[in-house]
Amino acid sequence: MRNIKAIIIDQNPAVRADVQKMLALSGYAVLGEAGYGIEAVSLAKDTTPDIVLVSLEEPLVRAFQTVAALVDLLPQAAIIVYSNSKDSNTVRKAMLAGAKDYLPAPLKEEELIESLHKVLAQEERRRQRLSGEAAEPRASGTVLTVFGAKGGIGKTTIASNLAASIVLSTNSSVVLVDLDTRFGDVAILMDIPVERSIADLAIQEEEITKEMVQACLYTHNTGVFVLPAPIRPMDWRHVHAGHIEQIMNVLAQTYDYVILDTPGTFNDIVARALELANVVLLVATVDLTSMKDTLLALDMLRSWNFPQERVKLIVNNTNEVTPMQSSEVKRMLGREVFWTIPYERAISTLTQLGLPLVVAKPDAKAAESMKQLAMALSGAKQSAPPKVEKPPVNGFLARILGWSEEMLEVRTD
Repeated sequence: MRNIKAIIIDQNPAVRADVQKMLALSGYAVLGEAGYGIEAVSLAKDTTPDIVLVSLEEPLVRAFQTVAALVDLLPQAAIIVYSNSKDSNTVRKAMLAGAKDYLPAPLKEEELIESLHKVLAQEERRRQRLSGEAAEPRASGTVLTVFGAKGGIGKTTIASNLAASIVLSTNSSVVLVDLDTRFGDVAILMDIPVERSIADLAIQEEEITKEMVQACLYTHNTGVFVLPAPIRPMDWRHVHAGHIEQIMNVLAQTYDYVILDTPGTFNDIVARALELANVVLLVATVDLTSMKDTLLALDMLRSWNFPQERVKLIVNNTNEVTPMQSSEVKRMLGREVFWTIPYERAISTLTQLGLPLVVAKPDAKAAESMKQLAMALSGAKQSAPPKVEKPPVNGFLARILGWSEEMLEVRTD
């Protein structure tokens, strides 16, 4: 990050000192501070900052006059206002005056730094567009990364059922990508025999084309496209984060939704999958080890200045023990639970047979929950779902294990 210069405009010297400390700790150069009016304008003239933080407090008329003067004086600077007022009219006036963001007071360091990153990125894109440096904008699908701090918590089950639910409920195009570098199980859960995989795309990133990616995709009977992990973990050795970014860029230009299933470990590929995500579904179970690991994962994301509004906490009940209340989870993790998936005994058997729950038992409570989750994430109204034939139960895993068709029929009762 280049040396970003900032000034603080606030009538309260104590608040100015607190804000200056937040900025300094995050590497921003604070060139000065002032109150409203002539004092603020004089400071702006002398310093020509990149960022101006302005408090909006009474008298609001004077505060808005100051914002308007600063906007006229510093057309290249980004002005961010903060205020105790929650009045929508005050927010609207601030944005019409030229503010780039509106933050609640008292300021929180995490929210302030996140706002600065966003505003500066927007200003850089605007500058590139005006100078002709920016590439022509392209349509892009939504990237959903299913992430969790440990294995065995149902990430792959959620990813595969979510993919099927979005297709069946909204008729959108969805591709499910297996990024589990240890034991990718998406192909088994979707009953797909893997002959080609993401490992076949481990070439120069600039050479990865839409045609190459599509040649490695399989189509599930629900209509979900699948880019599987290689069968042998060693085949991942030539795949790196640059490949993942290029593949995701290709897929996001082709499909409405790109769902990334990640392992219970952290590596460069997982880091890139999180960076690329529009939404991160952070999956946890209610056992203490999962709660502890999830808390560490949240701390890690905060240390990256990762936009917290992109992170949605999903609690998956994987056993019949009385589920922990959302209020208890919030108390332990300091975060609201976005979604809770109830326990379903049949999931274990169905996933081993390559049958998504939302297809095999669509009326089950967990299936209904995942369908509603799909609707919440897509923001779409449910359309008439296409008829999907229930796939045969003598699936890929069954063939590996040597189970007979009769045995399988009994197991799915």
